Amino acid sequence: MNHTFKSKRRNLSVTKKWVFLIKCTAAALLILGTLLPSTAAMAHDRHHSDDYIDIIVRYEGEAPSEDELDPAFKNVTSIQNLQTMSVPASSVKAISQQENVERVTYDQEMKTTQTDSSPAISSDDWNQDMIGTFDAWDEDVTGRDVRVAVLDTGFYDGHNDISFAGGHSIFGENHSKGADDWTNDHDGHGTHVASIIGADQHTPAQGIAPNVDLFGVKIYHSEGGNRTNAGSLIAGIQWAIDNNIDIITISSGFARHDEEIHNKIKEADRQGILVIAASGNLSDSKKIIDYPAAYEEVIAVSNVTRDGYRADDSMIADENEFAAPGTNILGLGIASPDSFSNMSGTSQATPHVAGIAALLMEKYPNESAAQIRARMQAKARDMGEAGRDDVYGYGLVHFLEQIIEEEPEEDDTESDNGEDEGNDSDETESDTADDEEQDTEEDPEEETEGEDDESDTDSEDTESEETSETDEDSSDSETPAEDESETDDSEREDDADSEEDETADETDEDNADDEEDHNDQQSTVWIRPSDTNGTATIDDQDISAVADDGVLAISFDSSLSHLERVSLTAEQVAGIRERNITLLIARIDMEWVIPSDNLQEGNALLSFETVDPEMDYADKAISRIVEFSVEQNEQVYTTFAQNMEYRFFTDNAEVNQDALYEWNEALSDWALAGERYTNGGVVGNSATTGTFAVFNPSELEKAMTSESENNEDNDSSVEEEEQESDDQAVDDSDESETSLSAFGSTEGDLPFVFAGAVVILSSVAGGFYFFGGKPKS
Repeated sequence: MNHTFKSKRRNLSVTKKWVFLIKCTAAALLILGTLLPSTAAMAHDRHHSDDYIDIIVRYEGEAPSEDELDPAFKNVTSIQNLQTMSVPASSVKAISQQENVERVTYDQEMKTTQTDSSPAISSDDWNQDMIGTFDAWDEDVTGRDVRVAVLDTGFYDGHNDISFAGGHSIFGENHSKGADDWTNDHDGHGTHVASIIGADQHTPAQGIAPNVDLFGVKIYHSEGGNRTNAGSLIAGIQWAIDNNIDIITISSGFARHDEEIHNKIKEADRQGILVIAASGNLSDSKKIIDYPAAYEEVIAVSNVTRDGYRADDSMIADENEFAAPGTNILGLGIASPDSFSNMSGTSQATPHVAGIAALLMEKYPNESAAQIRARMQAKARDMGEAGRDDVYGYGLVHFLEQIIEEEPEEDDTESDNGEDEGNDSDETESDTADDEEQDTEEDPEEETEGEDDESDTDSEDTESEETSETDEDSSDSETPAEDESETDDSEREDDADSEEDETADETDEDNADDEEDHNDQQSTVWIRPSDTNGTATIDDQDISAVADDGVLAISFDSSLSHLERVSLTAEQVAGIRERNITLLIARIDMEWVIPSDNLQEGNALLSFETVDPEMDYADKAISRIVEFSVEQNEQVYTTFAQNMEYRFFTDNAEVNQDALYEWNEALSDWALAGERYTNGGVVGNSATTGTFAVFNPSELEKAMTSESENNEDNDSSVEEEEQESDDQAVDDSDESETSLSAFGSTEGDLPFVFAGAVVILSSVAGGFYFFGGKPKS
């Protein structure tokens, strides 16, 4: 026994008084300690579970009816075995754990891809001229019997210069935001895009394929402005599939891969539908191509100016397939039946490609969508680097065959001039000069002039204001409108530049903030694993459904509670590491977050096994006692590059101020691992694996104190027996001296008193807990 216990043998009565004093002090401080943390806990976020988020649920079989779902779920839309819905954020995990649920993804936001409107109205058909529209019309090819669906903000069917074959809105009477008819274009974007394809022939903003069967599909609700959800796009594509559409055009984009949208696009592709989408507009906050344009089944479109140069904000990406005019494009407005507006962006370039595709489908009615796509690639006018490049793709989309093979530049110029002059002679004489400039390979002199003017052209192309020309007389007097716009352009340039810069900066900042707020939600995919001989396994498709830098949540419901290991193949681990995918093991009572950097090459076995309660005080654990481990290449790893998050769910963890503890094998004791609370669970972070459990600190300390007291009582009994048998040779003066030393500063007793005080004060501070006199961090 130590020196303290030897002192107690000499004076039992003094020791009992001393212990009583310590108990009283400890009781008072422990009561205070339980009150202080509860105040700090009020600062934690308590509203997370009340926030509604949009999700897409994929079922293994048929989707349930809305009546079978929780009444708290809103805006439920069923699309075959998919459902889009708005649910409380706290319910996502429970939804993913239902036996008939295959996968849950967040319904990310998408938006239109036009830049601001341009103030100038012009009836110049330079964009039509540039892509060979008039050549098609000379052959009496105008898009007859080709069905084109424009998925957008709505369509003003009251305009005098366009006719729709029909339309559809995904927002019906039962939608949570209310009905919103397809003819309600709250933004003007959809009407403008549709008019580039199918506005009436011989009108100021005539379309490329004026006799096409044009269908407007509204996937943007008026409440959302130019923003909608990916689930709305799925519903729009499904409508197009069900209604035998030939071409789907999407002048919208979203930031991350979405497996459900990709699957729906694959379905459209298998049905022979040509899908065309805008590659997106480049900005300081966005440097990568938009989806769905990034998918290989989709034709991605970039934006060029009138002079054939890349527009400043046109996306640069390997996926770009065609370039098309997209700067200061005249189209129909929504202010009145005779209104017009100019808009710019890949949103405007995309319908040019759709229009040419419609013309070719009429001309070659027996060819499949894939054959039409290949024909368009062959016809494209090569721009930029030879062959396909990341700026223009295969080149400028065009109706005519590209007869001229690649030869020295001088020969190209000479041959092209001859050919194009022949083509131009079939058109109006007034357009000859412009046609030669647009349809021929540029002469060295012309090219030099173009280079000299490039900065001015691009600057003018990117100048924009949030304006729409609504003058009803504009369609009646085209020339005055042109003259006025040309005169006003120089006066407006400086103001437009300034206004655009400010607007663009504000927009980019807002978009960046929005993206940051929703990043975690949108990048998480919840999947239900398979039971393979008692081990959980996942499909390769589950990993491919996750965006780069996203989260794959492997969710276990009660029927899978017997599974306590996840097996990953070497290929799956390689994909997770390469794409920086974080793993989330999600059980009903526990979650484990594993960064991709913590995995090595090779197969992986992730274990989270319930262990027998052999540790001290295990009977006081509020949760299961779980041992976590990572085994790779027949080696168990315990220390990792990055912290992992352990979250345990117990009843009223935050209210009771429960904490997470890790078993310290070396010290045979429980060490505090975390006392944070998120989403109803208690959270700890550690760069190691080990054995974890939840305890109530007060209860655990009581158990340890009780054990210590029992040990003291046993020691006291032994002391009394020994004291009775002590030789009476010990005189009263020695006992008195011992009594005084117990309350004084002798070597053994005073440190014992201070040690007890340190234990209790540290408990109140909430930073560390000391058990058995040993500090644990």
